[in-house]
Amino acid sequence: MAVNRCVCHEVTFREISELAKRGLTFEQIKDQTGCSTGCGSCEWYARLAALTGTVDFPVLSEQALKELVGRAEASVTRR
Repeated sequence: MAVNRCVCHEVTFREISELAKRGLTFEQIKDQTGCSTGCGSCEWYARLAALTGTVDFPVLSEQALKELVGRAEASVTRR
């Protein structure tokens, strides 16, 4: 089973990725879509989608997601 959306607000990670490509910050994406403002369980997946463009994820622990987000942020910073 792939994790590919915010289930509280039915926002796909593809939508999140597209908004990030347009230059929106994650906070702006949250404001516009409501993503990660319900139960919050999608937040780290959504952050990773915004940073990497990946839209389908395996089920991962929060710790694993935080580590992946940290690596992705570091990669973006180095560009």
